[in-house]
Amino acid sequence: MRIDDEYPDRHPGRPAGEGGRGVAVLAAVATVVLGLTAGCGQRAVAEGTPARPTTAAATPDGAGLVPWVSALVARDGTEVTVYTGPGDAKCSELYEPRGSVTEQTGAQVVVAVRGRVIESVDCAASGSAVPLVVSLPEPLGDRALRDAATGTPHPVYHERELPDLTADQRWSPYESHWMSTDEGWHRGYNGPNGSGLLLSAQPTAATSRPEAVATVRVGSRDGDVTGQEGRWWTLWWEAGEVTYSLRLMPREGGSFTLTEFKGELARLKWS
Repeated sequence: MRIDDEYPDRHPGRPAGEGGRGVAVLAAVATVVLGLTAGCGQRAVAEGTPARPTTAAATPDGAGLVPWVSALVARDGTEVTVYTGPGDAKCSELYEPRGSVTEQTGAQVVVAVRGRVIESVDCAASGSAVPLVVSLPEPLGDRALRDAATGTPHPVYHERELPDLTADQRWSPYESHWMSTDEGWHRGYNGPNGSGLLLSAQPTAATSRPEAVATVRVGSRDGDVTGQEGRWWTLWWEAGEVTYSLRLMPREGGSFTLTEFKGELARLKWS
């Protein structure tokens, strides 16, 4: 997936909020997405023995193993949200999916998703990524995270690499959508005075970005700023094999100066 700062509307949409402009929810994110997030969210390169692809028989309800595409590890490391869906299947959706841990060792954790891909009632809304939260008995740490259906690692992103907006009452999260073939991760927020903020993450190898206009210090790392006056600003930072990004969008008809953008970054809580 390529990212281009010249296409402002191609990202998970922000619903019309208090003064916010309604931006279409992401069907286009399957093709263009903000690459973002930083941190240890890297492709879990395996230490230890890879999990074997499992061709388990369907359960009594007809559910079989379904691949997941990417994962987000919670800040404390004890919850993992895997993103799955019908994949390339046309006009399809995943019926009653459920995730579980099938194997844990000192080197890896294997997560299985079971469900059935069925014909979608609404083809226009089909194909979206489905989040499934799986609890771990102990934090994931540096262990590899693998897919029981394929036996391979997928992109893994970490909340600890992102600003913590949970205690900041100025920002209200909304549900973001993207296609289940998209390896990236996205989360949007409505903010003060109709502004919006979009966090994203994706493998660095799949990321393309414009030339930086400034460098700023955020948390324990340096990030590059792209954008221009009168439009929007995006912060990019890397961790391992992952590129994270934070885009700040003004209210409709408004703008942020680079100085104002840096001021907003300084107000965020970084781990």
